Amino acid sequence: MSERKRDGKLGAMATTSALTVKEFLAQKFPEGQRVELVEGEIVAMGSAGARHETVKANILRILIVHLDRSPIGRVFSETMFRLAELEARIPDVSLLLNEQVPVPLPEGLFEIGPALAVEVVSSESATDLEKKVQLYLEKGSRSVWVVYPEQRTVHVFDPSGASRGLRGDQRLEAGWLPGFSVPVARFFDGL
Repeated sequence: MSERKRDGKLGAMATTSALTVKEFLAQKFPEGQRVELVEGEIVAMGSAGARHETVKANILRILIVHLDRSPIGRVFSETMFRLAELEARIPDVSLLLNEQVPVPLPEGLFEIGPALAVEVVSSESATDLEKKVQLYLEKGSRSVWVVYPEQRTVHVFDPSGASRGLRGDQRLEAGWLPGFSVPVARFFDGL
């Protein structure tokens, strides 16, 4: 399979075979450069704007407060997960249940899928987003939340293939997160 691979400087492109996650992790990148491995290709992640970061901060706060009351897991921001041999992705927010958290924590990435992956949409194509949601669910995520700040909606996906869109005062609940219930509008506080 011939893919484009960046040479580690995120500049010149060369044609070569797809990178594995192991090969990807051996690459050197400029300080602060955020990248993912997508179908064996290194892809630079765009800079998030204020709206994106505000929504992400709201979600982090909501989940952290919930887990303070019900300590069943840990929340992470911008943490990498190996989802397949040629896939290493970074959800905006993720949650691992206590039994998923390895001790000690890994230096690089998690080799499992998060129980919850949250993607705040700012510029991703629908096709790329659909692939990412499917990867999380295939790797064992119990739920994927795709958050659209412009529309102020949250689409919730689960492993059964079911999805639902929520907005405004509709409550987002997750049966596997005991007692979790929040109006979707809280995700968009400050916008």
